[in-house]
Amino acid sequence: MTMDTTELSSFFDEVELDAHRFALYADGAHASFSARERFDTLVREYQEKAQQGQGDPLRAALGLLILGKFGDALEWFGRSPGGKVRHYYAAEAALGLNRFADAVHEFQQAARAGWDALECDMRVAAVHVRTGDLSKAEELLARREAEGVNRPDWHFVRGVIAEARDDRAMAGEAYEMALGLDPEHTQALFRCARLYDQCGDDEQALELYNRLSAQPRAYVNALLNAAGLYEERGAYDAALSCLRRVLKAYPNHRRARLYFKSVESCRQMVIEDAGTEPIDARTRLLATPLSEFELSVRARNCLKKMNIRTLGDLVRLSEAELLAYKNFGETSLSEINALLVKKGLRLGLQPEEVEPEAVEDAAPPKPLLPPGKEGILSRSVAELELSVRSRRCLQRLNVVTLGDLLHYSEADLLATRNFGATSLSEIKTRLTEFGLQLAPKKMG
Repeated sequence: MTMDTTELSSFFDEVELDAHRFALYADGAHASFSARERFDTLVREYQEKAQQGQGDPLRAALGLLILGKFGDALEWFGRSPGGKVRHYYAAEAALGLNRFADAVHEFQQAARAGWDALECDMRVAAVHVRTGDLSKAEELLARREAEGVNRPDWHFVRGVIAEARDDRAMAGEAYEMALGLDPEHTQALFRCARLYDQCGDDEQALELYNRLSAQPRAYVNALLNAAGLYEERGAYDAALSCLRRVLKAYPNHRRARLYFKSVESCRQMVIEDAGTEPIDARTRLLATPLSEFELSVRARNCLKKMNIRTLGDLVRLSEAELLAYKNFGETSLSEINALLVKKGLRLGLQPEEVEPEAVEDAAPPKPLLPPGKEGILSRSVAELELSVRSRRCLQRLNVVTLGDLLHYSEADLLATRNFGATSLSEIKTRLTEFGLQLAPKKMG
């Protein structure tokens, strides 16, 4: 259930505003940009009434808190009489400003005034984790263990402490316990999803991010992270759907706007690629970069200055044209001719004159495999359990199977955008575990 923009006006008429009703109004106010603008107007109008003594300062403070105006909210909380609602939500406002000592004090006052004492203690424990005082957090956790084992907040804080101790397994178990008790626990959903994401378990991460995304309020970080996982899979429409949800609530969200453009561009490239005719073997051969061949420094530099980048660029030239270039001599010419002969090519050749045999010779060699390993080529690269960065790089190369991967050399992979030495080392290590290795460096 959510509030529409017309119902938001009843926020100021509620006789008793408990945590559940407060959350409903917050969800409604953040459901869209127009809803938030409407609620902002209502709060400003109510502030004016309260200034004239015709409204409740506490209700104005709560409205400002929903809007994320933490400083103004704290000012109005200061004008409000004490009570459990006043203290609990004043603590939330203080947290929004990173005023941790004030937040701890207000949570403690809220418990004394009648707010759920265990919940307040767990909020205080979470603050201690944020400030690096894990011993105090663990002390509160232990003190509340008897009743806490049946409460999601207790398990959530146990997970937060485990994360701070770099014990991901314990953290994941704790968050799962919290979600077992409250499947909609927002913070546990996000932290658990993020843990799965970091461990490369995309399926579990997406399931939890999607559960978060289904909640009425746009959970920005969950939607952005889900968009990233969908993009990685090539599910661009799903990624764009997540980003539209963010932009509906926050049209000026800079990161979401930039990300949306990037994903839309990738989606368009896929559509264009799908409509492109396959490149024939002859064209692929002539497009081979000269950087893949072993050439002397002199020959390489001369070709670079002449803007000769591929075999196709090279074969269109005659011997006379090459020798006419400054510093290009007979030695370099002999080197170039030897390279072309190995490929069944020659200088002065037109593309249509390339012999079919040359194209066949240029096809990538079959990977060298230990005896009995032939069947492994069809297995998915997902079995290598690579990091997110490495997986994305292989996706750009359209590498789906181990056989696809073994056609690439170290130099080929390092030439891929965002592919570095760390990813290369990771892939080589994983292949070694399968008794495999990358293709040897291409020679001229």
